[in-house]
Amino acid sequence: MTTSKFPAPKEILKNLSNAFGPSGHEDDVRAYVKELITPLVDEIHVDVLGNLIAHRKGAGKRLMLDAHTDEVGLIVRYISKEGYLKFAPLGGWDSRLFAGQRVQLRTREGQEYHGVIGMAPPHVLSPDQADKTIKTEDYFIDIGAESANEVAERGVNIGDPGVLESSFTELAKNVYLGKAFDDRAGCLMLILLLKAMKDGEIKTDMDVYANFATSEELGLRGAGPAAFGIAPDVALALEGTIGADMPGVPEDKQPCAQRKGPVITMIDKSVAVPKKMTDFLMKCAKETNVPYQVKMPIYGGTNAGAIHQARAGVLCGSVAIPCRYIHSSNSTIYWPDVENTVKLLKRAVENIHTIAG
Repeated sequence: MTTSKFPAPKEILKNLSNAFGPSGHEDDVRAYVKELITPLVDEIHVDVLGNLIAHRKGAGKRLMLDAHTDEVGLIVRYISKEGYLKFAPLGGWDSRLFAGQRVQLRTREGQEYHGVIGMAPPHVLSPDQADKTIKTEDYFIDIGAESANEVAERGVNIGDPGVLESSFTELAKNVYLGKAFDDRAGCLMLILLLKAMKDGEIKTDMDVYANFATSEELGLRGAGPAAFGIAPDVALALEGTIGADMPGVPEDKQPCAQRKGPVITMIDKSVAVPKKMTDFLMKCAKETNVPYQVKMPIYGGTNAGAIHQARAGVLCGSVAIPCRYIHSSNSTIYWPDVENTVKLLKRAVENIHTIAG
């Protein structure tokens, strides 16, 4: 793929969103990202955990840019004699979301199959049962089989990963609907930053490492080892975060809102970002006339939580796009928020050497 034929950003986000990539099974996402960025970097490799690490050589200090490739998913944990599949969550789910959802799964050989998440119908439940929240362990997946033998004949096994099915859709002007914007939106931004560096739009002498991380949704598992190997002087985690400007959520409990620009983290459950970094990011936003917002403490966590603890510690910040309904089968994103976040990040990458080390 030549840079002259590089896809449009919205097309990249569509392909990233539609790709199958639950935690620990991000092969399709990695392959797509690798195809896009290979012409943009000097070196690229996949480490033992599954992090895709790209390197643009420079003479200055080391900058690590990180976005995670995985999405929340599920994994088959039991197969009943009647041919139903029980599952466990991969990442943080609200179990109320599962009922009636379509599921896309993969066998160990990589064959795709589909099912629907079922539960006992409300018609046969007592009032007490109907009022109770169903636990994840009480749902099942119906793949249309009538026995465990048929399930086995189809190559289905315990350990097969899956995701809730969804497809990228333009919901309204500048509003897009799809799965896995946490953190395929971050992956998009990182790809666009690499493209801007290749094209000379971003000028920096820094030694730049782009990490497309594995297994963030399982507890920030990929970024820490990647940061240990990279040994950055400074780093940024790029994310899609908790847009909660909606009915039922009081304003004082909304981590951030759509249509208000990029989200800068001061503190969350994984990291307390040094003032030196947050001041720098806010300065970059003001210099580029980009509206920005501070993520309300202390919801969520990002790979900044793992990166900042690598080796003797790393100066690390986090910048995110507000996305509604993350950790579900359908999230929304407002495109001007994407554009403004990329604009802020371009300024930050070009000037972050001033606070490194």
